[in-house]
Amino acid sequence: MVLTGAAFFHKYYSYMYTYVMPQAIRDKVDEYMNCEDIAMNFLVTHITRRPPLKRPTDCPKTLSGDSHHYKERSNCINFFMRVYGYMPLLYTQYRADSVLFKTTLPRNKRTCFNFT
Repeated sequence: MVLTGAAFFHKYYSYMYTYVMPQAIRDKVDEYMNCEDIAMNFLVTHITRRPPLKRPTDCPKTLSGDSHHYKERSNCINFFMRVYGYMPLLYTQYRADSVLFKTTLPRNKRTCFNFT
């Protein structure tokens, strides 16, 4: 999956998310104030029947490491699957590296999640 905050996508998908995607999914995203990236990945994969690009990361800390966050997102996936009636997400081994992928940055200059 691709995090929507770190992705470019055509404005058509924003339209589809707002006006075509089932209201129940948007309501769940509003309820959790989370999972909009999962909802967008479900929508785009459902429309295109293609797997998303994925961006590698070597961040030592992730939000998904928190058990509450992980459980909430798992609940979203299960709910979205029930609404769609199937699992639209497709597995891929394609890897899209950023321009800076081969650039070595000092540890103190790398940005991941800053919880302070």
